[in-house]
Amino acid sequence: MNLKQFTSVVLVCAFACVLIGAYHATTLKNALLPPINKPLLLLVTKWQGKGAEEIEQTLIAPLEQQLKSIKGVTRVKTSVGTGSAATKLYFPYDADMDKMYLEVLSQINQVPNWPTEVSPPRVINQASGANSTLASAMLYSERGASKEDFIRVMTNLIEPELTKIAGIARLEKAFNDTEQRVDIAFEPQRLADFGLTTETVVYALRNLKDQSGDRLTIGSRDYTLHFNGQVTLQELKELPVAVQQGHVVRLGELAKIEVKPINQWGYASFQGHRAFYFTMEPIPNVDAMATIAQIKEVFASLNDDVLKKQGMHISLSRDDSKSIQQALNQVYGNLLLGVLLACGLLIFFFRNMNAVTLIFLAVPVCLSLVVMGMKLGNYSLNVISLAGMALSVGLLLDAAIIVIDNIFRHLKSGVSLDRAIAVGTKEVSGAIISSTLSSIIIFVPIIMMQSAEAQLFIDLAFTISSALVASVLVALVVLPAAARKLMHGKSLAQTEQTQQHSQWVNLFTLPARKKPLGLGLLVLCVPAAITASYWLAPNFDVLPSPNQNAVDAIVIFNEPLTHEVAEQRIASKIYERIDTAMRNGKAPAFDRYGMFCNTGMCQLYFYPREEGQFKTFYSWINDEILHDLSGTQHYIMPGKLLRFALPDNRVIELHLKGDTLDNLQQAGRDILSYLQDKYPDAKITEDSPLYNRVSRIEFTPKKENLIHLGLTPAQLNAKLVALTDGSYVGHFFASGKALPMYLKGKEINSIEALMNTEIAIPGHGLIPVHHLADVSMSLAPAELLRVNGETTVALEIEPPEGAAIGEFLAIIKQDISNYIKDYGNQNIYFGYMGSADNLAEFLQEFIQLLIISVITLTVLMWLTLKSWRMAIAVVMSLPLAAFGGMLALVIIDMVDSQNLDIITMIGFIILFGLVINNAILLVSQFQRSLSEGLSQQQAIVQAVTLRRRPIYMSTGTSILGMLPLMLIPGEGAEIYRGLAAVIVGGMTLSALLSLSFMSALLSQSVFAKKEKEVAEPALSTTA
Repeated sequence: MNLKQFTSVVLVCAFACVLIGAYHATTLKNALLPPINKPLLLLVTKWQGKGAEEIEQTLIAPLEQQLKSIKGVTRVKTSVGTGSAATKLYFPYDADMDKMYLEVLSQINQVPNWPTEVSPPRVINQASGANSTLASAMLYSERGASKEDFIRVMTNLIEPELTKIAGIARLEKAFNDTEQRVDIAFEPQRLADFGLTTETVVYALRNLKDQSGDRLTIGSRDYTLHFNGQVTLQELKELPVAVQQGHVVRLGELAKIEVKPINQWGYASFQGHRAFYFTMEPIPNVDAMATIAQIKEVFASLNDDVLKKQGMHISLSRDDSKSIQQALNQVYGNLLLGVLLACGLLIFFFRNMNAVTLIFLAVPVCLSLVVMGMKLGNYSLNVISLAGMALSVGLLLDAAIIVIDNIFRHLKSGVSLDRAIAVGTKEVSGAIISSTLSSIIIFVPIIMMQSAEAQLFIDLAFTISSALVASVLVALVVLPAAARKLMHGKSLAQTEQTQQHSQWVNLFTLPARKKPLGLGLLVLCVPAAITASYWLAPNFDVLPSPNQNAVDAIVIFNEPLTHEVAEQRIASKIYERIDTAMRNGKAPAFDRYGMFCNTGMCQLYFYPREEGQFKTFYSWINDEILHDLSGTQHYIMPGKLLRFALPDNRVIELHLKGDTLDNLQQAGRDILSYLQDKYPDAKITEDSPLYNRVSRIEFTPKKENLIHLGLTPAQLNAKLVALTDGSYVGHFFASGKALPMYLKGKEINSIEALMNTEIAIPGHGLIPVHHLADVSMSLAPAELLRVNGETTVALEIEPPEGAAIGEFLAIIKQDISNYIKDYGNQNIYFGYMGSADNLAEFLQEFIQLLIISVITLTVLMWLTLKSWRMAIAVVMSLPLAAFGGMLALVIIDMVDSQNLDIITMIGFIILFGLVINNAILLVSQFQRSLSEGLSQQQAIVQAVTLRRRPIYMSTGTSILGMLPLMLIPGEGAEIYRGLAAVIVGGMTLSALLSLSFMSALLSQSVFAKKEKEVAEPALSTTA
C-alpha cells in the first residue's frame, strides 16, 4: 500500500496522539507500586469481655470446623486474644475471591450454637488490595482532650468528611475504637441491701425499645399499635427495678450509668501530645497520590475551621507521599536522561540531525500510545511501569533506527527520496515485525505468573509490550511519512570510512577464521558463561527493601503491661528524654515524630529533616533515649518505603506444632534464645506468647455448697461475670444508635474484697462469694494461635539489614532443623510461612517461566528462520548475556548491597528478549547470504558488515536508556536498580562479544550447508 498520499493525514494523527497521550498522562493514577491482590479473607470476631480460651472453644473451633467444607482453602490461621479473634483464610492465587467471599458468608451463617449476643464475624476481602494502608493520621489536642471528646469529634466532624473521598474504602480505628457500650455499674452491697439479684436487674433492663403490634379497628378506621419503651440515658436512671416495702427501687439507686469505649484504647501520641490514631484503607486500584492530596486538603479545611473551634488538630502521622513522589520523580528524571544519552549516541553514529530528529520523533509518539493504552487498561504510573517506560526508550528506538538507517543508506546510494523511503521501509518491515514479536512473546509467561509478588510485573510486561507494538506502528507508518518532510538526499554526504569499518569487521570475524580462537570463544561464551553465571549469582531475596528518610524504633516489653502502665512507665519516660534533648539542643533535627503503645510494645518514629542521618539518629536513640528502659529490649531501623504497600515482605514465620501449649512454649523459648544468640543482628521475636504473662484469677466452684443453694456452676459463672467485667444485657437504643449494654459490678480493689462480696440467693439470703467458690492465681497466655486447627507457637524472624532472604533462610532452616532433631521431643514438628513460602513459590514459578521462555523463543526462531540449527544458534547467544547481567550485579553489590530479588530475576527474562533481536538480525542476514550463493566465510563477513551498525546503535540506546536507573541513587532506586543492572550488564557484554561469538558459532561446519528453506525476503535487511 502506498502511504505517500496519506503523509499529511498520518502526521496529523501522530500529532493528535501526542496531545491525547499528554493529556491522559496527567489523569493516570499515581502509586508507588502496582496493586498486589492476595487471595486472602480476614474474619474478625468480637466477644466483649471473654477470655481467649472461651472464645477459642465456643466460637473459633466451631467456626473453623464449618469453614473446612469450603473447597480451595489452603491454610487457616487464627489469632485469639481477649475479647476478639482474627481468622485468615488463604486461597490459591487463581481462586475466584468474590465467589469465596460469598461462600464464607454462607458458611458463617451455618455455624452451630453461635451465641445470640455475639455478632457474626466481619469478613474483609483482602484480595483486592484491601490489605494495604493508604495513610495513617493523628487527631490531637495540645491542651488535652478526653476520650469522649476524641470520639465525638472523630465521629461527627472528621469521619463524614473523609468518607466523601472516593479513594478511601474505610477508616480503620481498631487502635482507638469509637464503638461504645453502656455500663450499668452496680454496687454489690446496695444490691444486697435491697435483697435484689442481678437477674432482677437484668429483667428490668431487657427490651428497652419501642415495639409495635398489629392493627386495631375502631369503627371505620384502622389504627396501628405502638408501645413506647425506649428511654434516654437520663431516663434510664429513673427506671423502676423492684418494689421493696412500698418503695420503688430505681436503677439510679443501685448503679452508676456510663458510656465508654467498647475496647481498651492503645496509647498514641504525636509531637508529644496524646492523640487519636487511625488509618485510611484504600479502594482497589486507588490513585494514591491524588487521594493523599485530597486528604491533605480536607485536613487543612478541618484544621482552619471546625477543629480550631474544638482546640484540636489533625495531621498525617506518617506522610509517605513525599517519598513516593520523590521515587516517581527519580524515574521521570532517569527516563529523560536516558533519552538524552541515547540522542547523543545517535548523533555520533549518524552525524545528521535530520536523521536523529526523525528517530526521536518515535519517542513522544510511542510513549503517548503507551499512555493511552495504560489509560484504557486502568494501569497506574508507578516505579514499575515507569521503569518499563525507561527500558522502552531503547526498545522503541530500535525499530526507528533500523528503518531510518536503511533509508539513510539508500539515499547515500543516490536513489530518490521517495524510492529510498519505500524500498528502505519494505526491506526491514519483516525483520522488525518478527523481532518485535519475539520480544512481546517473551512477556506472555510473565503475565501467566500468579503469585502475589509476580503481579508486580504485569505493569512492566504491559508497558514494554505496548511500547514495542507502538514502535512498529511508528517506525513503519509515521517515520516514513515524516521522512518525506525532513530528509533531503542532496544534503547527505558520504561519511562512512570504509577502511576503518573493514578493520572492525576483520576483528569481529577473526574467530571465524582462526579455529582455535573460535572454539575457545565458544567455550568461554556458552559452558563457561553458564558456570560463571551460576557461581556469580548473588543471594536470593524476595523483594528489594528500599529505605526512606525515616527512623523506626521498636521497644518490646519483657512482661505485658496495661495501657496505662505502658504510658506511664515507658511512653512518658521516652517523651521526657526527647523533650529534654530538644530543649538542650542535643536532639538531631526532625520534622515530626510520634509513638504507639499497646500491652506488648511501643513503636517510636522520626522523620529527619535531612537525608542520610540514620546513623546519627541510631546513636542518639540508642544511647540517650532507650538505653536503660528496664524490662525492655529495642530495635532501631530505617523506615521502609514499602511498609504500607508490601508489609512484612521480609518476615519469616516459624511455626511449632504437635504438642501441648506448655511444651510448645518451652520449645519456642529455647529456640528463640538459641537463634538470638547465634544471629544477634537479626530481629527474632515471639509472634505468639512464649510465656504465660497475663495474671488470671481462677474460680473453682464448691459444687456441694452450690447444690444446697440450688445453683449450677453456669449460674455462678453468670453472677461472677456480672460482678467483674459485666454480663451482656442487650442493646440500648439512643439517638439512632444501638449500643451494647452490660450489667457489671463496680471496680473491686482486691481479691479479698471480691471473695467477701455478698450475693443475694433467693430463699437463702446473702451468701459471700468465698462460700460458693475457691479462688487461686495463675498465669495465662495473652493470645492463642491456631494454624489449620492446631495449637501453634510462632516466632517471627527478620534477616539483618541488607541480608538476602534466600541465603539467610537456607542457613537458619538447617540450624532449626538440627536443633529440633536434637531437642528430644519427637512430638514437635515445624513449618514456615511468610517470605519463606513466597520465595519458594516464586522460584518454582520462575524456573518454569525461564524454561517456557527459552522454549518459546526457540520455537519462534524456528518459525522465523525455517531452520532448527539457526534457531538454536540464536538461542545460544543467551548465556553470554546472562553472564554479563550477573557480572553487573556483582559489581553493584561491591559498591552497595544488591541481592538477586524477584524484580531483578525478571530482568533476565527481559534481557533475553532484547539480546535475541541482535542475534536474529545477524543470523537472518547470514542465512540470506548463504541462499545468494556466498561461501560460509563470506556470508559471515557480509552479515557482520551489514548488521554491525544497527546492532550497535540499538544496543547502545537500550544501554543508555537504562544506565541512569542503575547508577543514579535516590529514594526507591533499589526497587529497579537490579533490573537495570542486569539489562545494562547483559547488553554491554553482548555488544562487546556477541558479533565475535556469533561469527565463531556460524563458522562451524554444522552451519556450512545451505538451507533448503531460507529466510523469506521480508525477514532480511540490507542496511
